[in-house]
Amino acid sequence: MITKEFLQYTGFCAPIISSLGCAIMLVLFRHTHAKSEEGTLHRLLVSYFLLVSLGWICSLAYVYLPLLYVRINVFFYLIVFWSQVIFYQFIYTLTRLPGEKPFSRIHYIFPLVIVGTFAVWSAFVPFETQVHIVTSRGEVAPGYEAYSRFFTARLLLRGIWNISYTALAWWRLLAYRRSISDYSANADRTSLAWVTLLLLISFSLVPPSLLSAIFSKKILIASLLLLIPQLLLVVQHAVVCYNMAVGNFVVIYSPGEEIETESKENAEMEMEMEKETESERAYKRKKFEKYIYEHRPYLNPDLRITDLMQAFHTNRTYISRFINREYGMNFSRYINMLRLREMEALRNDPACSRLPEEERACLAGFSNFRSYQRVKRMAEKENRSCFPETGKQHINSKQNE
Repeated sequence: MITKEFLQYTGFCAPIISSLGCAIMLVLFRHTHAKSEEGTLHRLLVSYFLLVSLGWICSLAYVYLPLLYVRINVFFYLIVFWSQVIFYQFIYTLTRLPGEKPFSRIHYIFPLVIVGTFAVWSAFVPFETQVHIVTSRGEVAPGYEAYSRFFTARLLLRGIWNISYTALAWWRLLAYRRSISDYSANADRTSLAWVTLLLLISFSLVPPSLLSAIFSKKILIASLLLLIPQLLLVVQHAVVCYNMAVGNFVVIYSPGEEIETESKENAEMEMEMEKETESERAYKRKKFEKYIYEHRPYLNPDLRITDLMQAFHTNRTYISRFINREYGMNFSRYINMLRLREMEALRNDPACSRLPEEERACLAGFSNFRSYQRVKRMAEKENRSCFPETGKQHINSKQNE
């Protein structure tokens, strides 16, 4: 028969096992499959999982090994703060676009100040008093009222800290989705729908933490309410590990790439574009389309706008504005419209007419059939033709060859 004590112990062990398991899987995957540009993301996630496992080991000590917990409680506070910062840095790196500043290390300094203050404070409190606070599950020690409340406020602090950094991550994700279509045409991987799920789980972890401000620790532990965040963390670990393993994302910014800024250079470039004559515009458009239709870069499902920079000896901003001016759409829409036209040509090609739709979608440059369906729905919703006539003529000519 499953007892309440067994469920409590299992609940504490579940996130420890899942986080360690995910860390090991990411390390193994990193050495066998991951691209070098994804190394930072993998290192951050491994660090996050290790901190989470250590944090729950400390929580386990709080319940079953109070003497040990008192000795490591300062370390535990640092883990609580830093694990959330590392997770936010992972989201920041995943959604970083060219021109954005690197992640600020000040996020790691503030927790050090708080934990350092608490460590100094703890040095003036007798060890026996700290043990009493833990074993009594938060009872106020006479003469050390303020310290007792701060000592047992880790769940409440964790909830507030979680809200703050989850909100920052949500803001990052929204800003990323507004701009990503100017950088990548992989509609499926750049949506980062799974990151939305991660953030929703993070928000759902807050209420159990805030309940510590209302109920005593004894009631919380005995009621099995902590099973909720424990199980949600296991789900979160599985979601992030799976999507990293299958590569369900696109890294836009790489450390080796030139960082563009909205600076004097871009302003001068915009002025030059405005001064171009009709003949110059026609020549550049013809040159651009010749490259696109001869090299067919849109067949690469991971195509990024930065991949075209070297071919045209210019920067991302110029290519983005050129496409917008000449075709009335952003980079992502332009490439995906080409893929839709390629899909149409493949259907009419006798050599490919019997292929499954899923296979044709991959041949047309889509990362998978789901990505093709998403782009097709968007095009139908906007009542767009598949692509400008120049693209149509070229692909039809390829079909008739």
